[in-house]
Order: sequence, then C-alpha cells, then structure tokens
Amino acid sequence: MSFTEQLKKEFSTRTLVLMPVAIAINIAVGEIVTRLKLPIYLYSIGTVLVGALAGPWAAALTGALANLIWGMTLTPTAAPFFYVAAVIGLMAGFFARWGAFRKASPQWLSAIIGGVFFFALTLFILSFVYSSTSPEGFLVLPNAADLIGQQWWIFAITTIAGLLVGYFLLQQAGYAGLAGLATGVVAAIISAPTAAIVFGGVTGAGTDLLVAAFRASGAGVLASTLAQGTVSDPFDKMLSFLLVWLIIQALPKRMQRQ
Repeated sequence: MSFTEQLKKEFSTRTLVLMPVAIAINIAVGEIVTRLKLPIYLYSIGTVLVGALAGPWAAALTGALANLIWGMTLTPTAAPFFYVAAVIGLMAGFFARWGAFRKASPQWLSAIIGGVFFFALTLFILSFVYSSTSPEGFLVLPNAADLIGQQWWIFAITTIAGLLVGYFLLQQAGYAGLAGLATGVVAAIISAPTAAIVFGGVTGAGTDLLVAAFRASGAGVLASTLAQGTVSDPFDKMLSFLLVWLIIQALPKRMQRQ
C-alpha cells in the first residue's frame, strides 16, 4: 500500500468524526488540569486515542490542531508546543501499529508497569508533601534518595499494590505502559528548549512549581525545564496511554475492527 493510499485509509469518515471529539477532550482535560495547577498535563488523551484507533498521521494532526486551537482560545502558552503534541500523536500511532494497545503483553510485564507507576506516583506525591519553602519563597523538594530511605515502608506498600493492580487488573497493558513511558521521555526532551527559551520555564501550568524547585537548587533554566519534563512527562504519558488502553478494552469488538 502506497503512502497516499495509507493516508486515505487513515483519514476515513469515522476518523474525521473522531478527531474533533478528541480535540475537545484534549482541550477540556488540559484546561482543567492547568487551572487546578496540577504538576502533570493529560492533554494528550484524545491524541493517543486517535493514534490507537486511526493511525499516526491522523493523531499527529489531532495533537497539533488541539494545541493550536487551545492556544488561540484559552491558554496561549499551549500553541508553541503544537509540534510536541504532533510527535506524541505520531508515536502513539506507530506504537498502536506495533500492537501496543491490542497485543496481549505478559502479565509479569503489566505487573512491573503497575509497580513502576505506583512507585512514581508515590514519589510524586510525597515530594510535595515533604517539600519546604526557602527564605526567598521558592519551593524546595526533598532529596529523592533520602525521601525513599525515610519513607521506605510507604513505597514498599504502594509498589506492591501497583504490582498486584498490574498483574490482576491491567493484566495485558504492559506494552501500552512501556509505549507511554518512551513517549514521555521523548516529549520531555523536545519540549524543554521551547519551555526554556520562549517562556523562561514559566508556562502557567502546575509544572512551574517543579521548574522553580529545580531553579532554587541552582540549576539553569534549560536544565530545570528538562529535569521537570523528565519527572512529569513519562508519568503523564504512561497514565494517558493506560487510560486509552482501558477505553479500547471497553469498546465493542465490532467497533474496534471498524
């Protein structure tokens, strides 16, 4: 099948109906998260859904349009990151072609993904719970190694819980979790220069708290935005991919085939 034929198949009537819905999901969820100042994004759920159901190019266009429309209507800082949203869509679509959302992964892999997810979530939450404020008014996060050592029992409980959730509930979602993790790493790397150069690390999102915390530790703007992305993006994209995996599992088989 040629590339042109592939594009025609990918941009079917069903896809063209799905894309505006996905764009609305991205903007609605992204705006809620931004207003609540949560240190994650979740603006890619619709993009990943299109990638899983339609393909990479439709997902790339969905992601880019969502950020541009969101930037022109509600949150101007979203627009310059349209290329990041497009890359997320491309990766979601190609991972879907390789079976990330439909191929059954070993349960042990799903257990590991669940354990990693719960461990990261625990570290994320406790870092803010045990944070402090510097004399200059900056947020100071605790050292991760010290925090894990001091609260090892909490991490042990939540990690075991994550292993059990992954093994018994997610079961076959391991590939989707890995795909989200890889996508998050790439998104963190390619978005950091724009966040640092265009916005000075301050985009108005909840992730600004993390950037400020890394700046307070002595890191530069680019290093701080990259560190923030490395902390937030893999966790965020793993969550988005797993949510889409759950949505797809809930769809009737006939609809999935269509």
